[in-house]
Parts: sequence; structure tokens; C-alpha cells
Amino acid sequence: MFNAALGAVSPGFDSRDMGYQGRGDIINSHIMVGYRSLHPGKLFRSWSLYVFTQRNYDFGGNKIGEQRLILFSNYQFLNYWSAYFQMSVNPERWSSTLTRGGPLTLSPAYTWFDFSLSSDDRKPVVFYFGGFYHTGKSGDQVKAGYISLLWRPKSNISLSFSPEYSSDNTVAQWITRIEDELMTETYGSRYIFAHIDQETLSFSLRLNWIFTPKLSLQAYIQPFIAVGDYDRFKELARAKTFDFNEFGEGDSTISYEDGTYTVDPDGQNPAEAFSFGNPDFNYKSLRGTIVLRWEYRPGSLLYLVWTQNRADFANPGDFNFSRDFRDLLTAPGDNIFMIKFTYRFKL
Repeated sequence: MFNAALGAVSPGFDSRDMGYQGRGDIINSHIMVGYRSLHPGKLFRSWSLYVFTQRNYDFGGNKIGEQRLILFSNYQFLNYWSAYFQMSVNPERWSSTLTRGGPLTLSPAYTWFDFSLSSDDRKPVVFYFGGFYHTGKSGDQVKAGYISLLWRPKSNISLSFSPEYSSDNTVAQWITRIEDELMTETYGSRYIFAHIDQETLSFSLRLNWIFTPKLSLQAYIQPFIAVGDYDRFKELARAKTFDFNEFGEGDSTISYEDGTYTVDPDGQNPAEAFSFGNPDFNYKSLRGTIVLRWEYRPGSLLYLVWTQNRADFANPGDFNFSRDFRDLLTAPGDNIFMIKFTYRFKL
């Protein structure tokens, strides 16, 4: 198999034109080669292997965005279990998004791995799990894992449970921009970042129950917890680098009071102090929906829907599963009831 493409979007392109959601000022190209075998062998029923490389440049010749080499493969074993693996090597490049419209920054090289394994999906019980690992020369690290269990006790009933967890350690997470004409190295603005430790936990429970060809019930519930703890606040030192001036070192100072950080970037020197709010967060949500569908006559449908949304923001920056889950269950919520029906006329 072979696939190649080359495309470009001019610098003056308005991203709102014709509903376009991508960015302008980019030249993109990729090449993919691969092989797929559909002939059963001693171990695999089928398998495939692909190599993919991608390059992106802006019209100034800068390497922008992903510059990666990817190896990925799929396997189906003779017992109908399936496996997937992907590895991506991403060299150093420039970033036009880290400063949210400010100067280019260096984006250090990184590598990530992605894998999954699933059991025979023809069986009443299907098991699936996978993981993701990202590591970068900047010190960034992301680890994620997920499991899915599907149970079909009868042909008309299915129940699935899918928990996911991720840990994200990012060296330079965007905070804000402060105008300061004295910061000539970054063209009159200070671009503020911080280190963040983020943990995210969610699990989904889904039920599909078909009572008759005309009457069915679908139910879905998802608790979600995301906690971010920020520290080591800093500013971009120079454009087109990944160098930072960390506050609290040298002549700079940083203090915290009543949910606000105050920074003096150069002590007794002329730059003015500035403040920003504590970005720590602890977001918890619980969303559930039940839908009863009835086709009371051919082509005519009645839907009864109940949706509940809960949210809580207590204890920002501090992850404690048992406490956070209790807070989520007792958080105030919105209950929404809807009725929708259609009637098909014979004309």
C-alpha cells in the first residue's frame, strides 16, 4: 500500500471561510507505505504494518507542527483476539501555538507509544484494554490506561463498563500574557507558563436493552474527575527558544495571597509587578441520560428522555478519589426531562 499527499494553506487565509477550522500559513506533506496480509498463517488470521512520515512548514520555511515518523500495526490472531501497536518519533520543531498568538517557540523532541488488546468480539463477554505513554526531552510525560468490559447476557441486552485514567506532567502549561515593553526578548509581552501535574479519571457505564423491535431503552452515565496542580511559574525568556525565567530565582519574586499570585519579575529594577489568579482546578462532573424509544406505528416515534448533570469544583489542585467522588455524588445538579414525538402521514 502507498499513499502520499501535498497541501498548502496560504498565510492570509481566514480560518472562518467556508467553515474551515484549521490554521493558515502551512505547507503539509506526508508519505505512507504499508503491507496488509489477509491470509491466515500459523499465528495470525490477518495482519498489517505501516510506516508513515509527515512534515509541516510555514511559508517562511520554519518547521511547524508535527514532524513525525510513525510505525503502526494491527493483528488478528487465529482465536479472533486483536492487537494494535503504534510508535511515533517526533523531532525538534517550532511551535506557533504555545504562546497563543505570540512569538515562535522551540518544541523539543518527544516520543510516544500506543497499544491495545481486545478479545473475540463475537463472545458474550468482550474484554479490551490499552495504554498510552508520551515522553519528551523537555521533561513532559503522559501516561494513560483504559479498560473496557462488554457483557451481552442475551442477544437483546448489552452492558459495558469503561474506566480510564491518565497522568499528565507538563513542563510549560500556558497561563496568561502580560504586556511589558521592557521585555524586548519576546517583543513587548511576558508569556507566563507553569509546570502542571494533572490527573484525570473517568468511567462510562452504558446499557442497551431492546424489548421488542419497536421498543428499546438506552442508558448512559459518566463520572469524570480532572485535577490540575500548578507550580514553578515562569516566563518565556526569548523568542524561538524553550528557555524560561522561573519566578523566585535571581532578582524576581513571587508571592501568593487570597487566590492571587503577585510577581515582580526583576526586583528593584523598573519592570512593574503583575498578578494573576490561581489556575489550580478540581473539576468533577456526573452526566447521565436515559432514553426510551417507542415506534408506536410504522415511521412514527415517541422518545422519553431524562438527563442529569452535576458539577463540583471544591479542593482545586488536590486529588483524592474517595473525597472527590463523594463530593460529586452530593453536588447540586440539573434534571432535564424531554418528550419528542413524530408522526408520519400517509400522503
